[in-house]
Amino acid sequence: FMCSRGASRRIVNMEWGKFWAENKKEIDKYSSRYMAIDKTHNVKLTVTNGPEADSHTYITSDLHPKDPSMGKRLVRQAKTCLIEKVDAEGLALGQNIVLMRWGVVTITKINDDGSLEGTHDPAGDVKASKPKLSWLADVAENIPVVLTEFDNLITKDKLEEGDDFKDFINPHTLADTAAIGDAGLRNLKEHDIIQLERRGYYRVDKPYLSEDSPLVLFMVPDGKAKAMGGLAGKLRHS
Repeated sequence: FMCSRGASRRIVNMEWGKFWAENKKEIDKYSSRYMAIDKTHNVKLTVTNGPEADSHTYITSDLHPKDPSMGKRLVRQAKTCLIEKVDAEGLALGQNIVLMRWGVVTITKINDDGSLEGTHDPAGDVKASKPKLSWLADVAENIPVVLTEFDNLITKDKLEEGDDFKDFINPHTLADTAAIGDAGLRNLKEHDIIQLERRGYYRVDKPYLSEDSPLVLFMVPDGKAKAMGGLAGKLRHS
């Protein structure tokens, strides 16, 4: 990052976003992809022609879509899935959506409780269908995950001469979100860096041990003001 900025005798103030953007280019090269869904704000989607949970059906997917050499991971399929509540809002009957790594699902019913039903179309056009949603099979093998975000200590981007920094101290610099993660996250080790699809990049602070000792992931900002894939966190952290 420092070399890319070039040498200068001047004192230069720069926004953190530029640093995070450069960092993102590097960590993206080796960040395996996984999925996680908000534990509280989620909606059930029943894929009526999907496999039963006890059939233990899986999809094989690349750990990194741009680097097949990183290997494969198994994505569990089941008739009952979980999607983000924010993603379910606004979906219409007859709409074709894409469950990432699975395929096109046509929404056939919207229930009074907000849950959805749909049918998987194996011949559906993934490129023409939207939105493209992250999801999880609603199965016992999923694990508890805590997503931790950090925000800037100072609320003002640039302090002017005469500003008292104490007037701009951010009182909200830490936020946790309880999530449900796919079973592949069980194998992560401390300091591994991954991408949760449509959420962003994370570093493993504490590996998963049990239901009472969940996986703890620290978010790594990517320098963008807009959240990846439309799934905004609780803090700005950009």
